[in-house]
Amino acid sequence: MANLPPDCGVDLDKTLLYQKDQQAFQAARRLRFCLSCKKIGSMDGTGIYRCQCGIEHLSNHTAPRIFQRFMLRAGRQSGKSLIGAHAAREEMTIPNTVGWVCGPTFKILEDATMPTLLRLIPPAWCNGWKDGSLTLKLINDSLVQFRSLDDPERARGPKIDWAWLDEAAFIAERAWDVLRPTLTISRGIAFATTSPAGYDWSYKRFMVPALIEKRPGYWARKYKTIENPRFEVDPAMRAEIEEARATMPHNTFAAEYEGEDVNFTGSIYADLLPGRYILNDEELKTFIPEWPSMDPSRPVIIGLDSGADHPFGAVLIVATHKGLVIIGEYLERHAAISSHLTNITGKFHTSRFANIKWAAGKNEAQLRLEFALQGIGVIAAENKHQVGIQRVQSWLYTKQLWFATHLCPKTVEQFRSYRYADNYSADGQKRDEKVFKINDELPDASRYAMMAWPELPKATENVLTDAQQRRWDALDERTQLDIERVRDFNKQDTEKDLQPNEIGYPVGDFFASYV
Repeated sequence: MANLPPDCGVDLDKTLLYQKDQQAFQAARRLRFCLSCKKIGSMDGTGIYRCQCGIEHLSNHTAPRIFQRFMLRAGRQSGKSLIGAHAAREEMTIPNTVGWVCGPTFKILEDATMPTLLRLIPPAWCNGWKDGSLTLKLINDSLVQFRSLDDPERARGPKIDWAWLDEAAFIAERAWDVLRPTLTISRGIAFATTSPAGYDWSYKRFMVPALIEKRPGYWARKYKTIENPRFEVDPAMRAEIEEARATMPHNTFAAEYEGEDVNFTGSIYADLLPGRYILNDEELKTFIPEWPSMDPSRPVIIGLDSGADHPFGAVLIVATHKGLVIIGEYLERHAAISSHLTNITGKFHTSRFANIKWAAGKNEAQLRLEFALQGIGVIAAENKHQVGIQRVQSWLYTKQLWFATHLCPKTVEQFRSYRYADNYSADGQKRDEKVFKINDELPDASRYAMMAWPELPKATENVLTDAQQRRWDALDERTQLDIERVRDFNKQDTEKDLQPNEIGYPVGDFFASYV
């Protein structure tokens, strides 16, 4: 056993600049709950929680953590691994604990994760380094073990008190399933830092429980590369990011620099969603002026997607002067169809609507029968994926389908991740293109509702891209009026009825989009 690990203590004098999301993570990780006085308090920088009853807690059994699962999801060079190393360093100060520092491969572990942590550890803390097993022993009898999880079975072991998963999105999901039991006896914590890799397992297992489901014990944040405080004090770095924004493909930049979860292949709705979000009740009032009350005469449709092997999904869509707005969602498992009906009518307060329709796929015969027995007729909507997807895309493209994100967050997330499955078989043969059938209940419910809606979206004005719309909005009112007058004048000058012998008769270039 050598005296010191490599790189030990190199960056002891390096200042950690303030970054709000990183510090929020540290604050959340330090919270404990005293089982004696029932008070919540924070650990200090050495892992000790001194609560109001006078007891100094080090154990998760006498003062369990408020959160057990953490994730920081951010762009490249955002400092996420550095703050993960600072969190691990603090956990090491708790005596007689065992922690694991994990990476997706030995290369990432040895080139990035290990040096980032070891450079923060004072040599005086170390009581020995075992190079063969990558184990660091500290003078407080704590152990830190570094493990590559390229083979998920390496996640097996005795109980541990904490685990740091660096670049978690690139670790196999099975590795987390194998590792998790090692935290059970100690009531240990796991914190993950990662760049996104699309809607990967870590997104579903850490981000969704924290941000979408609001599950107790889970905490998560995501932030952008440019929010690294180093870039705030270095104009050249900021200029480099802006140059990347201008020259890289949008999806690549969003994933690498902004920590966004995108599907690079097979994405169905993701590119059409930006700019279609209603973020709060104040914004919703511009669509529904009487909100949170509802005019009973407003047309409303509820889309349904049932199934025995996946959750029952439903969305509530209301018509407004700006288009259709999804203002409610329902996603539950393990209940009879009649029970789902009771839950949906209660959650959506359907009694306040006088003009309400229900829709489900035309193959949902059992659902329609059970709802009919309760006095509710359900429209049998066309259930061919491609037809329905094109219908939904047309509403999104014309900016006439909107999402009240604070009321339907799961719907938004499922729309973002909705994608086509790989349509090649193991032997390389191409198959019919189909939707990836996981987390698709709410988009499917929306698709049935849109197929049953009695109107198509009307693009009465030129449809602009989001970038074009931003440029238009930046013009002053007088310039906008002048442009509109010129357009109207040109339109009057060029409009004429097509004759039967002319190309394009009778609709001409009706489907062309002018900007």
